[in-house]
Amino acid sequence: MSSSVANQDWDVTRKAVGSLSIWIGTAALFAPRWIAGALGVRPDAARGDVALPLLVRLGAARNIAMGAALLVTPAPQARRTTEVTLLLTGLDAAAVWTSRAEGDVAARSAALSGIVLALASYGAVRWHRAPAGR
Repeated sequence: MSSSVANQDWDVTRKAVGSLSIWIGTAALFAPRWIAGALGVRPDAARGDVALPLLVRLGAARNIAMGAALLVTPAPQARRTTEVTLLLTGLDAAAVWTSRAEGDVAARSAALSGIVLALASYGAVRWHRAPAGR
């Protein structure tokens, strides 16, 4: 892949992932109970847990910050950003899978986390294999 095509590919990918992170984070920030329910949190917890909105909003703030970091990170520093994003995605997946094992979230949450982790891993591996000038 030529350097110009590689940089363009990175630019499109980082803007898509960054924008999606910001949109999801914003939805979670303003509608934490709805997003928790949509992602498979037990209905009784999604409706009534008093700590849930705070915890979801904390995750939302992190999502917004990581999305913004992806949007402003130039190609040469992109590798570090993708490493941090992959680490946080892995930790999120571990938390969801632990919650699934304890029956706190629906199976769709575990499946969705696995898909997101696989996509983030694919992106990180792909970007790391790119020429050093990216």
